Amino acid sequence: MTVVATAFCLLLLLCSAPLEAQTGVRFGFKGGYSMSLQYGITPTDNRYTVSTSSRHAAAGGFMMHYPITESFAVQQEFMYVMKGSRHDIGIPADGVQTLTLYDINYFEIPLVFRYVFLHFGDYRVYGACGWAMSILLNGRVELDGTVEEDGALIGFKYADKIRGLDDFDYSFVYGLGVEAPFFGKDWFFEYRFTIGWNTLEMPTFPDEPTAPLRNQNYVFALGMYL
Repeated sequence: MTVVATAFCLLLLLCSAPLEAQTGVRFGFKGGYSMSLQYGITPTDNRYTVSTSSRHAAAGGFMMHYPITESFAVQQEFMYVMKGSRHDIGIPADGVQTLTLYDINYFEIPLVFRYVFLHFGDYRVYGACGWAMSILLNGRVELDGTVEEDGALIGFKYADKIRGLDDFDYSFVYGLGVEAPFFGKDWFFEYRFTIGWNTLEMPTFPDEPTAPLRNQNYVFALGMYL
């Protein structure tokens, strides 16, 4: 409840003052495909073998667009983003091999600066960069693997909530997009890359040390201004 209350207070704070002070503010929404990975630094004494793949999920939310000039604007967004990763992890010395799934969901608040650098007809191509604060909503870890005992492979499974993660994750954001009018509305399609600053202590095997990983996220979204 503390995290939800914090998110709600931030939402009110960001929404109230600018709406009274500015004119020409545009509202919109967007949603689409999210591809997430987590990365880290492999220690020199590492005894794990790791092969990493993406979590394929979704992202969506709404935004407020503040035009400064015809080409430059500031955009405040409020997004639900599904992050995480998949890891084939082994401990060869112990005969352990497992598929580990990390699913982490965030309420993300990006603030980006947008600049239109190309016009052709009704189409406008823009670049965007900025930063984001992500508030942890929930997380889950699942392990499905085998361990060798006395020459035989024994299967095991484990699933639980991810505990002990930071409530906040801070990120750098950049991307590209194109917008154009269709059916009387302004639509846009954009690519967005978000790379986390925080090192998250992700659980591995029970009673084993955590893995220090950072979030990175690719979103391909379709949106419309209201």
